Amino acid sequence: MNFKLNEAIELLERTPKTLEVFLSGLSGKWLGCNEGEGTWNTTEVVDHLIEAEKNNWMPRLECILQEGESRVFSPLTGLPT
Repeated sequence: MNFKLNEAIELLERTPKTLEVFLSGLSGKWLGCNEGEGTWNTTEVVDHLIEAEKNNWMPRLECILQEGESRVFSPLTGLPT
C-alpha cells in the first residue's frame, strides 16, 4: 500500500476515540497488568503513544515541513542528522 496522507489522517483521527471506547471503565487491574517481564501494560502503552506524539512525531513533522522531505533522520535516535 502506498502512503496517502488523507488515508493516514482518516485512520489517525479515529485513534483517540477507539482507545476511549476500548479502555474507559476498565479497572486499574486491567489497565495495570502486563504479559510478564519485559512487557508493557495498557497504561504504559498509552503513555508511550502520547510521549511519541509530543516528542517524536510532531518535531519530525515540523522539521519535514520546514526543511523538506529530503531531510534524513537517524534510525537510532529518530532525530535529524
